[in-house]
Amino acid sequence: MKLRKVRALLDHKKFAEELKKLGKTQEEFAEDMDMSDRYVRVLSTVDRNVSISLAYSFSQAFGVPIEYLLLVVEDK
Repeated sequence: MKLRKVRALLDHKKFAEELKKLGKTQEEFAEDMDMSDRYVRVLSTVDRNVSISLAYSFSQAFGVPIEYLLLVVEDK
């Protein structure tokens, strides 16, 4: 049985949606999360590979399961 190669990315659409639900600006959220507002803007516009600890922090901040924020894609 051949294993498929997959990776989990932070789903930028869900990230942006949850950020909007929080009612905070990207700058405010970045400050709360101790990261640059530029990085938050990138995460809101492009699916990105992030560490599991960062994805977990986002899930806690948004009050959603970590799996909700992830997009699993198959590598070719």
